[in-house]
Amino acid sequence: MRELNGDHVPETEEYGISSTVFRSGAPFHPGRLWTFITESLDSGVHGQVLRSKGFFTLATRPHVTGLWSQAGSVARFEPASARDVESPFAQELVFIGTSLNTESLRAVLTDCLMREDEPNPRSDPFPAWDTYGFDEVCEHEHEPLTSVTGH
Repeated sequence: MRELNGDHVPETEEYGISSTVFRSGAPFHPGRLWTFITESLDSGVHGQVLRSKGFFTLATRPHVTGLWSQAGSVARFEPASARDVESPFAQELVFIGTSLNTESLRAVLTDCLMREDEPNPRSDPFPAWDTYGFDEVCEHEHEPLTSVTGH
């Protein structure tokens, strides 16, 4: 009835819900990103993150684009698709919450990216992904063809 009378306050205004998108062309450092997820994401320091989702890439898993899905204290990170290692890396994540501190959230995510000339990390704390076929290179894709006659 309030909606029909023009008295309705949208939930985004009533509860202070906002969102922000983080995009980058650099891969994430898995250790720094894992620390952010396990220690900072749900801490309230960047506001109350209610939901986050999107696509991400890790420097240690260059053949796979990951799917990021978080709601409350439950988070899933799993393979979404195979990617060509020649393609640019891509991060595209949306964070939805209340009292979001967009600047601090973007700063901490930027700090989780690989830095120029930084060596590839030796370890990766993310759980193993079942990527059968995603991260394998077929021999026929890179082996030179030999002639049928053997000459």
